[in-house]
Amino acid sequence: MNLPIDPNFPLPGEDAPYRSHIDNLAARPVFIMGLHRSGTTFLYDSVARCFPLANLSLYHLFYYDRLLKNHLEGGEAQDRKTLNTLFRRLGITDRKLDAVYVDDRMVEEYGWMLRNHSYSMKVTRRNQAVLDEMCRKLQFVTPGAEAVLLKNPWDTGNARSILQWFPNARFIYITRDPIYILNSQINAAISLLSGSQPFQTLLVDNFKTVFGKGGLYLAYGLWKLTRGVKRLTGDRPFEAVIRPFAARAVETQLQAYYRDLEELPAESVYALDYQSFNERPEHHLRELSAFLDLPFVTEPSDIKPQPRKGHLKGHLEDYEPRFMNRLKRRIPQLEMQRRA
Repeated sequence: MNLPIDPNFPLPGEDAPYRSHIDNLAARPVFIMGLHRSGTTFLYDSVARCFPLANLSLYHLFYYDRLLKNHLEGGEAQDRKTLNTLFRRLGITDRKLDAVYVDDRMVEEYGWMLRNHSYSMKVTRRNQAVLDEMCRKLQFVTPGAEAVLLKNPWDTGNARSILQWFPNARFIYITRDPIYILNSQINAAISLLSGSQPFQTLLVDNFKTVFGKGGLYLAYGLWKLTRGVKRLTGDRPFEAVIRPFAARAVETQLQAYYRDLEELPAESVYALDYQSFNERPEHHLRELSAFLDLPFVTEPSDIKPQPRKGHLKGHLEDYEPRFMNRLKRRIPQLEMQRRA
């Protein structure tokens, strides 16, 4: 991607002389788990404001290899300013998927970090050391942080493996009405295939691929071609094509979600749903304080959730009974969720 200014992104190894500062730190990760578009960002923001937690922001993501140096030598403010200037020069104000404002402080999924250093968006045996170092870095550069709050919907269903590598990890699970998850995922897919996507391109520009930059150029070419096809066909025909694939993906991910809840040790997991958290945020945040063994830095009564309203497409209202009946046959827990 051609950039309008030099963002002065760090070179690999810039933090190497400062690594001794985190060698004796123990990673303490808290994972927010849930499907894409199920309320994970909404929950993340509320939990982050309440407790002494570090998080992965866009500044941390783009300047990862200089975090320790900046923290110890005072270069953080300049890099944050440069990053915000880059966003504005690229015309980036929000993610296009939603109205979330983009600046250096915006929290991001750690899957992007993993993919910059490995071939996977998920935690694996080969890249778990990357996540461990990331947690220790974030805890070190965030004054007062007692743990690090993370989210990455790609890891839904992967918690049992993560717990093997991070035995002290805690998992907060959130879900919402599946038809609204499907609706939101389709909307997101349509958005990503509409017009230029400078923010998403910036995120994937440093992906590690088998064929290096050649692999990225091929992916960008296919992405551009698909956007062109959608522009010719319009949204509705494209939605009709992707809906069965999206529905199957939601079904598979929900199975993994509930399997985690059944198999994880009770002391490692706390589960809630989007609607309940919106209606009783203080109740859940007080339970989370006990679950995480963390004090409040902001009173939970001050947290006023403002979730984005989901507008269900008319043709999905017609599709909902078939979709829900199939889900409830394969995932019996969904019936209890609908009655809650």
